[in-house]
Amino acid sequence: MSDIRTHYRICPFCEQNCGVVVQTDHTARKILSVRGDKEDPFSRGYICPKAYAMKELHDDPDVLKQPMIRRNGQFEPVSWTEALDYTAARLNAIKEKYGANSIALFFGNPIAHVPGPLFYLPALLGAIGTNQIYSAASVDHNPQLLTMLAMYGSCGSFPVPDIDRIEYFVLIGTNPMISNGSCMTAPGVPRRLEAIQARGGKIVCIDPRRSETAQMADWYLPIKPEGDAWLMLALVHTLFDENLADCDGMEIRLKGLDALRRVVADYPPESVEARTGLAAADIRKLAREFAASRAACMHGRVGTTLQSFGSLTNWLMQCFNILTGNLDRVGGLMFPGGVFGPVALGEGYHDGVVPFGRWRSRVSGAPELAAQIPMAVFVEEIETPGDGQMKALITCSGNPSLSCQNDGGKMDRALGKLDFMMSFDIYINETTRHADVILPAPDLMSHSDYPFYYVPMMVRDFIKYAPRAFDPLPGEMVETDVFCELAARLRNTTPEACEIEAVRMMYDRLKMEDTPGLRNLSFEQVLQQLGDEPGADRMFDLLLRSGPYGDHFGARPEGLTIEKLARDHPHGVEFGAMKPGRIHDKIFWPDKKIDMAPEMIVTDMARLRAEALDGADVLRLVGRRHMRSNNSWMHNLNVLVKGPERCTLLIHPEDAERRGIADGSEVEVASKSGTLCVKAELTDEIRPGVVSLPHGWGHHQPDTKTQISAKRPGVNANFLAETARIDGPSFNAAFNGVRVTVRAVAVAAE
Repeated sequence: MSDIRTHYRICPFCEQNCGVVVQTDHTARKILSVRGDKEDPFSRGYICPKAYAMKELHDDPDVLKQPMIRRNGQFEPVSWTEALDYTAARLNAIKEKYGANSIALFFGNPIAHVPGPLFYLPALLGAIGTNQIYSAASVDHNPQLLTMLAMYGSCGSFPVPDIDRIEYFVLIGTNPMISNGSCMTAPGVPRRLEAIQARGGKIVCIDPRRSETAQMADWYLPIKPEGDAWLMLALVHTLFDENLADCDGMEIRLKGLDALRRVVADYPPESVEARTGLAAADIRKLAREFAASRAACMHGRVGTTLQSFGSLTNWLMQCFNILTGNLDRVGGLMFPGGVFGPVALGEGYHDGVVPFGRWRSRVSGAPELAAQIPMAVFVEEIETPGDGQMKALITCSGNPSLSCQNDGGKMDRALGKLDFMMSFDIYINETTRHADVILPAPDLMSHSDYPFYYVPMMVRDFIKYAPRAFDPLPGEMVETDVFCELAARLRNTTPEACEIEAVRMMYDRLKMEDTPGLRNLSFEQVLQQLGDEPGADRMFDLLLRSGPYGDHFGARPEGLTIEKLARDHPHGVEFGAMKPGRIHDKIFWPDKKIDMAPEMIVTDMARLRAEALDGADVLRLVGRRHMRSNNSWMHNLNVLVKGPERCTLLIHPEDAERRGIADGSEVEVASKSGTLCVKAELTDEIRPGVVSLPHGWGHHQPDTKTQISAKRPGVNANFLAETARIDGPSFNAAFNGVRVTVRAVAVAAE
C-alpha cells in the first residue's frame, strides 16, 4: 500500500535556497510532486523551473547507486569496503613515493547544496596533508574574494545588496532574472526586482547583451566586454571631480583615499569611451544619479569576475558604493548577520597572517587564496615534471573537464595523464570517465536538508531544517561516513576518531573567531551537549546553537537547537532584514580601517594601462545563462533540456552580414586555443563586436554514461578559453572577452 507523506525541503539547484513542498510515496521511494512552499517565510512559494527536476533527478537511471572501479578500461560495481580499501592504498602509495603535495583535491559548486562533504573535507585533507586544494571559487569567484580580503581583511566580509529596500540598483555583469541572483541569496529575485520598480525605484543594467534583466531594466548600458574596469575608473573619477563623494560618516573607517584619488585622476569619462563603448554623458549621468539616491547599490557577478581585470573591477565597485555612502546602510550594500558566519571560504587576517600567498603553486607561483590554489594553473601542475608534480586527484561534485579553462582540450587531456583519480560523484561524466574509482552519494532525499554555504549571503537572516525523507538503502553510504572511512584508512585510525576530529576542527574554528555561544565552553562540554549521534546534523547543531540565534548550549534557553527548528519551524524561520552598524565587526585589519587602495590590487593598474585597444573587426566571446541550466550538472534531466536548442552562438546581424552568416546556419568559432562548430542565432540583443555561447555544454565524449545530455551535447565554450588569460592579482581564469573569429561553414552540395 502507498504511504504518502509531505516534506518541506530546499531546492538543491542554485544558491537561492527556495523552499519546496515534496510529496513522496515512501513505500515505492518515489517523489510524486514538487511545488513551491508558500509558507516558507524566505521564498514565499517562489520556485523556478529547475525545482521540478528534483523528481527526475531522483528517478534518473544514469545516477550511480554503488561504487565503481575501473578494470581493463571499464567500470565495474564493487562494494564500499573494496572501493575504500583500494582508494586508500593507491593514495598512500602515491603519497609515500611522491609526497603529500602530489595529491590534489578539487570540489565543485554542487557541494554547496549538500553540507556533509564541506563539514568533513578538513578531516580528509588533514589525513592527506596536501596544500594542493582547488575549487570552483577560483573559476568564477576569486576577484571578489580577493577584493574583500584586501579591503576588509577577510574573504568572509562579503556585503550583499539590501535588495528589498534599494531605490537605485545598478547590475553589472549579472542576469538575476535568469540566474535568480548570485552572491546575494534572495529567493524570488525577479519578484524583488519588480518590487523596486513598483515602489518608484530604478534599475540600471550594464552588460554586452540586452539580457532578460536588461530588458526589464529602466536603463540599459551596452558595455564592451572587459570595459568594466575602465567604466569604474571613470565613475569614481566623476565622484571626486564633481564633489559627489559623500561617505555618510564612513570616512573615519577609511584609509588610502588620497591614493585612490591619484589612481583615478587620469580617467575622466571622455577618456574611456573607446574602451567601454559608452558615452561620457551616460557615465556622468550614472554617477550623478547614483550619488543622489538615498539608497543605491551597485552589484556585479560573473561578468565582472570571469575577465582579465576582475580584481580591479570589483575593488572599484566597492569603492563606488562606499564613496556614495552606500555601505552598511539600509538600501545599499549591507553585511548579513546570519544564523552563523562564513565557515567555508571565510578566512581572514589573524595574528599577523594574511590568507593570501602563504604558499604558491609549484610552476607559475600563483598565490594561494583562502587555502586554495587557482584552477588556472591546474593543468601545468599535472603536466610539468619535477618534485611535487600532481600525480593523484580527488574530485568532489565537480566537472572541471567542462567547467574550467579547457584551452583546446588541455584540461581533458591532462586528467587522463594522472596516475590515480578518485571522484565523489553520481555520474560517469566528462571528468569522472577518467577516474579509477567513483564513490556515489545517496539520493538528495536520503539526507537531512538545510542551508549552509549560502547563509552568510542571505539578504534576510533565515534558517531551515528538514530531516531526511528516505533512509539510505542497504549498501548505500552517506557522504560523511565515506569521508571519515577514507580518512581513517589514510591515517590508520578509526572512522569514529576522524569524525570527532572533524567536529573538533569546527569547534576550534569557531573559537578562533570568538563565537559568543562557545565562550567559556570546552570542547568536551560542547560535545556532551551535542550528543553521540555522528554525522552532518551534529555539525549543523554546533553552528546553530553557537550562533546569534542559538541556545548557546543552555545559556539562552529560548534560542534555537536543531530539535526546536525541526519541531517548531518546519517551513523555516526568518529573523528579519539585515541591520546597519555591522561594519566594525567586518573589518579584520588591526587598525579597523577599510583599505581603499590595497596594494595587492592597485599594482594591476600597470597591466590595464598596457592593454591594447581592439581593432574595428575584432569579435569578443562572452557567456550567458539560461534559467533551466547551471554549469554542466543539470543537462541529463530531460525536463530541463527539452525544447529549443539553447547552445547557440548569438551574433549581431551586422556582424553576421559581413561574414555571410545566415540565421540558423553552421559557423566555425576559433580562438588561439581551438575551433568549435555551432549554429548561429542572429539577434540585436547583443552589441556588435560581441558573440555569446552558454557555459557548461560539450557532452559529446563517447565513454560517458549520461544518456540525455549525450543526445543534446552542445559545445564547450571553455574549449576556446586560453590558459594564459587570467585576472592578474587573483589568478582567476578569464573566460569572458576571448578574442575569436567566426566564419560560415560551407555546406557541401548534394
